[in-house]
Amino acid sequence: MKVLDARTLGRATLARQLLLDRADHPVLDAVAHLGGLQAQEPQEPFVGLWSRLHGFRPPDLSDLLTGRRVVRTHLMRRTVHLVTAEDALAWRPRHDAMLRGRVLGTYRRELEGVDLAELAAAGRAVMADGEPRSMGDLARALTDRWPEPGPRALGEMLVAALIPMVQLPPRGLWRTRAGVRNAPFATWLGRDADPPAPPGTDPVGQELVRRYLAAFGPAASADLRAWCGLAGLPAAVTAVRGE
Repeated sequence: MKVLDARTLGRATLARQLLLDRADHPVLDAVAHLGGLQAQEPQEPFVGLWSRLHGFRPPDLSDLLTGRRVVRTHLMRRTVHLVTAEDALAWRPRHDAMLRGRVLGTYRRELEGVDLAELAAAGRAVMADGEPRSMGDLARALTDRWPEPGPRALGEMLVAALIPMVQLPPRGLWRTRAGVRNAPFATWLGRDADPPAPPGTDPVGQELVRRYLAAFGPAASADLRAWCGLAGLPAAVTAVRGE
């Protein structure tokens, strides 16, 4: 087995991240290869892709957003990421427990005594009319039923954790300033997220390991968790170690 020196390893990692030389990948393929792009700041993905791709044109990414091929959604580490629609639908259930845990880590006191299943059902009922809403609008629609937590805690739990949502364009389009309007996956993408994997299996965790190593490896299990925020990935690493 060849042992790489620090410089060779660093350049190999840059190449996997498409940062050593600009690549000729289509924009959608690049987003998929990278496992998504950090998108808390709406213009960040444009800079990230311009840095990586030959001939990148910002309207190409905007068209993918309006065409529902990529979406902005709360995912890794409870931050907003730009990911392909297929990855959002497939990966979201694996992130559900982490997303709820992270919101509770901030608002546990405010949400004490709130039945989260009831809150999710009520939130889905409000959103069933197909109208996009801001986090505040959705929360205020439910404050009569849950007055104690306050709209911020209710909104964060609903939008970032309980209901798989996307942030709709024009938010995230090139050189466009727009507030956040949310819609459920089923409204914007035509179907709900994939069902959770059967107990004792973790196909999404294994796919995340493969995709992360392809784009950012070599890496340790701790690096994987720092990237996505998920627990239980050492088992997924063990499952694919033979690959």
